[in-house]
Amino acid sequence: MTVLVLVSAFVLLMIFGMPIAFAIGIASAIAAMTMDVMTNMTIVRRMIFGINSFPLLAVIFFVFTGVVMANGGVAGRLVRLAEVIVGRLPGGLGQINVMSSMLFGGVSGSAVADVSSIGRMMIEAMEKDGYTRRFATALTLASATMGPIIPPSISMILYAYIAGSVSVGALLLAGLTPGLMIGGGLLLIAYIHGRMYHNTRTPKLTGREKLMRVVDGGLGLMTLVIILGGITTGVFTATEAGAIAAVYALFLTMCVYREIKIGQLPALMWESIVTTAVVLFLIATTSIFTFILTYENVPQWVSTNVLDITDNKYLLLLIINILLLVTGLFIDLTPALIMLVPILLPLATAMGLDLVHLGVIMVVNLTFGLITPPVGTALFVGCRIARISMVEIVPPLLPMLGIMVVVLGIVTYFPATFMWAPRLFGFAP
Repeated sequence: MTVLVLVSAFVLLMIFGMPIAFAIGIASAIAAMTMDVMTNMTIVRRMIFGINSFPLLAVIFFVFTGVVMANGGVAGRLVRLAEVIVGRLPGGLGQINVMSSMLFGGVSGSAVADVSSIGRMMIEAMEKDGYTRRFATALTLASATMGPIIPPSISMILYAYIAGSVSVGALLLAGLTPGLMIGGGLLLIAYIHGRMYHNTRTPKLTGREKLMRVVDGGLGLMTLVIILGGITTGVFTATEAGAIAAVYALFLTMCVYREIKIGQLPALMWESIVTTAVVLFLIATTSIFTFILTYENVPQWVSTNVLDITDNKYLLLLIINILLLVTGLFIDLTPALIMLVPILLPLATAMGLDLVHLGVIMVVNLTFGLITPPVGTALFVGCRIARISMVEIVPPLLPMLGIMVVVLGIVTYFPATFMWAPRLFGFAP
């Protein structure tokens, strides 16, 4: 039956040009109609059951928060704050680009939102300052991968929902260090590039101007403080944190920054609805595929057969990473998580791998697919903003992908580098 689903999905993909995640979901629905176990449970009920979950409300709230922040002038203020922090270093605008994405990742949780907001400002500014458009775009894309990793990470929340028994707080805290490591590596690349080719610094700011930028940008970063602070102290759940963050985002952008008017709210809500509808429809359709996998004991079969090949934990982690990297090239982060988590969970359990560790590996690994051909969503957005082709962007992007590979290796084989944060707050043994 699983083979039938995959063959049907391939036909839908090739004939109708349907996105692979939707193709698999629809093929799963067709296949499920022929299964005896579905006689008492309709396809629609199975899809509704897949998204009828209170924790998934956190995704809706975080998406809305990101949309409000992106349209409410927060991105520009974080860029000015980044200039205070790293603007005087060699390659000043490159440093600001990376730092801005790091800060905005703590607000939006989305790579595409990062490229759309930060990229529109920084690519043009870097080009005017003498950087090549290729390097500016590559640096923007690589920096945007911090969005799904640094809290509030929508991908981490989805993983916790799919895995079922993993603390959202533990995952958010665990993602903080890998995101900062990627940011640190990209800051180093910007520094080296600045020293070699573009050793310029931004104009010196007065003390008063620095203070104003810190206060102005710091108000936007309070979203991250509210989310992490509330979850880690147990004051509220991830879903409640999302709701509070959404209210704070509205208050900040409408009453303090005054960048958003009441008349703009319907458009912002519609943008959020469209985004979350795509995510929830993916979850609904692929939940049928997950059900078929579980019904046919595919996860157990994969676990048993892989362990028959080798029981070496380090080799198994390498196999998992290769599988994720290949999958990420063809399937976007969200559907890849939905489809692969149920398959890898039994294998991780058999290996004695902490599920928080597995979640961080999966999210960090699958972010590669966001900025690599052939279906990288953030890559398409970046190329469209910069008006350049994928062929032009790949060469300057390779060293930055190399930094990400190093971080992925550290995350995979040295979990103590990031697990200290959830352990510090009592979320992990």
